[in-house]
Amino acid sequence: MSAILMMGMLLCTADALPRLGGGGAVRPAEQVQNHELAVGATLSVNLPGNPTTGYVWQVAECSPQVEVELGFASNEQTDGAPVCGRPVATTVKVTGKSAGKAVVKLIYSRPWEKGKAPHSTCVLNITVK
Repeated sequence: MSAILMMGMLLCTADALPRLGGGGAVRPAEQVQNHELAVGATLSVNLPGNPTTGYVWQVAECSPQVEVELGFASNEQTDGAPVCGRPVATTVKVTGKSAGKAVVKLIYSRPWEKGKAPHSTCVLNITVK
């Protein structure tokens, strides 16, 4: 009896978790964010994802006033490395290079699926001072 109860609890827990990466999934970020940044300063933004499904955050557009670096957020259990099936946030680091208005457009998609609309997008409007 307890095994059946445990199985039911596991199924309920799994259904409550957001699914990232495929059709019918929770869309992690379809948003526009506005930020101010000093020249030489770095802004860090975490975007949820699940790279083991093939979906990754990519830079689709980047103004010359900023430099962008993508990496996985640190996870104490996995040392930051993606674990199959487990969501892992992508850390977007944006560094101000020169004063002005900058746009960074990020898309969440499978790189090999050409001609298909991205699953999600995130646009960072940045004023570098």
